[in-house]
Amino acid sequence: MRRGRQKGKGQHQRQEQPRIARVHEPASSARIYMNHGIDINTNLGEGFGHYKVDNEAEILPYVTSANIACGAHAGDPVHMEEALEMVRYYGLALGAHIGYPDLQGFGRRELHLSSSELRANVLFQLGALSGMARTFGFEITQVRPHGYLYRQMSHDVRVATIVAKAIAEFDPWLVVIGPASNPLLQSGERAGIRVAPEAWVDRVYDADGNLLPHTHSRAILKNPNEILKQAANLIYKNQVVAVDGTIVHLDFQTIHLHANVPESHYIAEEIRRMVPNACALTSEPFSVEQEDGDPELAFS
Repeated sequence: MRRGRQKGKGQHQRQEQPRIARVHEPASSARIYMNHGIDINTNLGEGFGHYKVDNEAEILPYVTSANIACGAHAGDPVHMEEALEMVRYYGLALGAHIGYPDLQGFGRRELHLSSSELRANVLFQLGALSGMARTFGFEITQVRPHGYLYRQMSHDVRVATIVAKAIAEFDPWLVVIGPASNPLLQSGERAGIRVAPEAWVDRVYDADGNLLPHTHSRAILKNPNEILKQAANLIYKNQVVAVDGTIVHLDFQTIHLHANVPESHYIAEEIRRMVPNACALTSEPFSVEQEDGDPELAFS
């Protein structure tokens, strides 16, 4: 029976007005319904063996959910167990951070698996984390892809649908976190599973609302002030300024925070102040958005 909840602790010359672009305006029945607030998520347990990511635990007091690496792009049984301990301690919603089986490339290298291989890898990672989580008395709420798989799901409906259908096979109440793009919503509709579009505070977008690839020289924001400025634009205006100056509207339900950015603790604390009503995603059936647009809850 679902679902046990873990508990825990100025120039003078005339300037042209920037072009405004909107990303996936149409409503989607795949979107998870949240009656207030937004989720703040982070990745956890992305080490392997003796290698650990610094500062992962420092931002946990300021997030509402954490996605644990499941042994493909990063993570191993010991790291997963340690991460589960932290999730329980802080009372966070639990996510599975899935990726391509690419430890050497941290899941960021271009890989192409067959449909059956991709499905099997998704199910394997979900099964590994789910089995360990049950020993702590709770279950997975959400699934977040990583690296190249994340990028693929932003533009490749076939790959996004394979992943979404595999997740639905494992547990149809799970929520998929992914790029704020139409392919994600379409894959959710095809698989009959809910999705939560995501925004980044430390990554730069193009004019179409897609993240610049990691190989781009301007892909990552490193100045804390720039990161907080982008966070404020997202939280208060639902928009970002793209690399070419275009203002892009993003319709999102969760914000992603990285632990390995400069002054990550300070950034996380400030962003949480901007979102006083932050709330975790939920995989319960009463969170489904009604198709007729009525925000009334389906279940009491």
